[in-house]
Amino acid sequence: MKTGFVVIAACSILAIAAFSSQVSLSNQSAAPGTSVLLPVVFASQADSVSGFQFDLQYDSAAMSLSATLGDPARNSQKSLYVADLAPNKKRFLIVGFNQTPIADGSSINLFVNLNQSVANGVYALELSNLAATDPYGNAIPITGDDSTVTVRGMVGQGVRLQQQGVLNGASLLSGPVSPGELITLIGSGIGPASPQQPVTSPSTTVLAGTSVLFDGTAAPILYGAPSQINAIVPFGLSATSTTKLEVLSQGQAIAQLPLAVVTAVPAIFTLDSTGAGPGAILNQDSTVNSPSNPAAPGSVVSVFATGAGQTGPPGVDGQVATVILPSPLLPVSVRIGGLDSQVMYAGAAPGIIAGVIQVNCVIPADVPSGPAVPIVLNVGTASSQAGLTLAIK
Repeated sequence: MKTGFVVIAACSILAIAAFSSQVSLSNQSAAPGTSVLLPVVFASQADSVSGFQFDLQYDSAAMSLSATLGDPARNSQKSLYVADLAPNKKRFLIVGFNQTPIADGSSINLFVNLNQSVANGVYALELSNLAATDPYGNAIPITGDDSTVTVRGMVGQGVRLQQQGVLNGASLLSGPVSPGELITLIGSGIGPASPQQPVTSPSTTVLAGTSVLFDGTAAPILYGAPSQINAIVPFGLSATSTTKLEVLSQGQAIAQLPLAVVTAVPAIFTLDSTGAGPGAILNQDSTVNSPSNPAAPGSVVSVFATGAGQTGPPGVDGQVATVILPSPLLPVSVRIGGLDSQVMYAGAAPGIIAGVIQVNCVIPADVPSGPAVPIVLNVGTASSQAGLTLAIK
């Protein structure tokens, strides 16, 4: 009888492991000093999961990690939160202000940036403390599959910056760039040795020896660190459909990429800088819109975004907008809760770096209320990222 019970219990455990939700990472190989994309894949199996978290331990002497929200979680209107528990351990949490289940797929885009001095070998990425909840807040089983990064070769045998590491600064999505767009570059050893910001002005074309060029034109840099650079695409890029991006260190090119150029790639900034969830939106009384401070139907809200393309007259790269410029050259529209919103103003945001636009629009009187009502900004035929919300009374 004891043997039979043990067998049944073991089979039950195996069944739970086989059919519970799962987080997994694939194994990767790369050379020292390179950046690789490692998707964190979520599989719900038969469960309905509205939020999950896990801890990830890694060798911080060998690599650094950066993460953005993947499309399946973004389309489920979730946000990504990352916390440093220790120098070699991060906690990742995906959750949102809704009961929508998280779709299967790459929920997190994990950039593994290898140090140039890392020795060849196998480095583990270990998952722990996994937890998940259903749409009603009940805990459900979830398992995890660890992975490894195999380092082999020599410095210079791989890329420091890849296409997927050129991100819109508001949405954190990769893709084509547009004139005046704020962008974030994620890679290995692409920026200053320590985090830096311009001291005497909002931006600079050379930051601690680092510069970013588009077809030879220097881009204003807002922030630089070993694995990240925030910059502004030059407005003069409007006359071309492709561009060559170069990252220079002390005048020497260390990364190069061809990029497509489009007229606009609008994206709304978010309160938590994850590219999804509550947008960076002010209510009519200039307070921050949030689930605890919703806007009233019929009131005017101010939405802050980037990627609206060229304005007329052109903005001045990297300078604070002290006067209100005309609207972007392309038509601007907003939909809130699926309804058209009246746009009162669309143009430069006074007192904020050029490339950021402010759109003042009216919340439709018959819009549905809630803490996470969808909002979409359209510039020409291009739309802002999925998963953006504002709170309405």
